Amino acid sequence: MMWPSSMACQPSETLVVAVAGVAGSGKSTLGRALATALGAPMLDLDSLTNPLLDRLPADVLGGHWLASPHSAAIRDGRYAALRAVTRDTVDTAGRAVLVAPFTAELRGGEPWHLLRGAAGAAELCMVHIDGDEDLFAARRAARSEQRDRHRRPQPPAPPPAVPVIAVDGELSTERQLTRILAALGGPGDP
Repeated sequence: MMWPSSMACQPSETLVVAVAGVAGSGKSTLGRALATALGAPMLDLDSLTNPLLDRLPADVLGGHWLASPHSAAIRDGRYAALRAVTRDTVDTAGRAVLVAPFTAELRGGEPWHLLRGAAGAAELCMVHIDGDEDLFAARRAARSEQRDRHRRPQPPAPPPAVPVIAVDGELSTERQLTRILAALGGPGDP
């Protein structure tokens, strides 16, 4: 679902922008640019949780944590950590830019409400990077990240069921940023 122009997020003193997309879509790059433009701390799910998970013995989890039979519990724990840090960050800094796939959150329901709750009184705006899966696969292959070797193929995700600011993953980060800032009520595309 596209964010209706009448519901456009307006920059305020308290704001949480969540950047969603598949691996290789450019979430971290866009998140850094947004955090800089908004003067907000960036909280990246991978940075918050991967160092711990990567140090756990694979036999404890039944294989690499991305391919573990306990993947649902691991996901729940990772996102619980992100939500807890988000709440602390918003309570102290007033703003945050979150970076994660947010696959379940984009579908609405409890995961969306938990994320919304973590934002507290801050406005929550979801940015969704969408695009060609072949492009994203090529980016994953080029970056040679250890974690990408353990990813399982995923079926195409359904369209978001929550309001999003949609950006094309093929656009430059600068163009994406311009469009998002315009949607947030700041200077953007003419």
